[in-house]
Amino acid sequence: MQKLRFKNRGGILYFGFGDKFKSSKLKYSTINKNIIIGKFKSGNLAEDLSFVSADAPLITTLLEEVMSEKENSLKHNSILSYRTACNTSIIPYFKNKFVSDIRPIDIKLFQDSMIKRGLKRQSISTVRVLMKEIFDLAIIREYTTVNPIKMVGMPKMRAVVEKPKPFTLDEIDLILKSTEGSLKNFLGISFFTGMRSGEILALRWDDIDFTNDTITISNTVASGVINSAKTQSSIREIEMLSEARKYFKSQQLFTGLRNEFVFMNKSNTFHENNKHFYALYQRALKKLEIELRNLHNTRHTFASVMLNNKVDPLWVSSMLGHESLNITLKIYTHYMPKKEKMSIEFLERRYRKEM
Repeated sequence: MQKLRFKNRGGILYFGFGDKFKSSKLKYSTINKNIIIGKFKSGNLAEDLSFVSADAPLITTLLEEVMSEKENSLKHNSILSYRTACNTSIIPYFKNKFVSDIRPIDIKLFQDSMIKRGLKRQSISTVRVLMKEIFDLAIIREYTTVNPIKMVGMPKMRAVVEKPKPFTLDEIDLILKSTEGSLKNFLGISFFTGMRSGEILALRWDDIDFTNDTITISNTVASGVINSAKTQSSIREIEMLSEARKYFKSQQLFTGLRNEFVFMNKSNTFHENNKHFYALYQRALKKLEIELRNLHNTRHTFASVMLNNKVDPLWVSSMLGHESLNITLKIYTHYMPKKEKMSIEFLERRYRKEM
């Protein structure tokens, strides 16, 4: 049997036989040396110095374990996001690959393939989270000694941030005059509350207080399921402006007697997504020859109109459910009117005599 040898090169542990050495990608330490010795003694070190293990599972096997753990702790919409990453990226690419076969170059090529497919940074990040946890689990069970994800950085991608495209008050009037029924009410509530579409779709009549003119927001619809709001600041009670009240009252004629959801589909339950309203909304914009834009711009419209008319930014921020005023200002500062030169009258009065 050949003698296993070790070298310390720049703090990295190298191992090999005779004059042939290979980097372990691990820190030079007694613990890491013992891990490799254990692999050598158990016959899991090949002649080309690669690690092999007859017991090493498929990547997809460990992936299911990782997902099973997540399903016990995450919300439904987060699970759906991870499941999408599994089904569209990880499983097709690594379908028959053993966890012990994967090297950093394989991860690099995998990431390159996702970029070519047009995946966004967030989607690739979600995939990396799962892959990291797969290899962390593999290391714990001694199927491998290194986590290749940690050796390959997140690909550099230019973040594409869609700029808000708020409507003008004249455009709002045109849109609301050209629509009717639940669509008109949905858009009216969107424009005059600043609520997210998912929050509106999750509203029940119990959340609407016509006596005190308030709306309680605690849930949102995402991927067909009603979840609690995603952040603590999203759970809020907001003021129902008179313009918004008008559209809630109108919608009450459609669904108020059922005492359930404010907006209901043909099956007499909540809308699982905003596709129904989105399609009708896009049709209305085309008919009016108004630039097409996504529904989230109704929320941007509320914020920009309020701030442009000198409404207190802190009130606007609380209506939107932002975690801090800084978030509101970061997105909407350019919609606020420029301040004129400030006159500090009390100082001018005090020091006028000295001038």
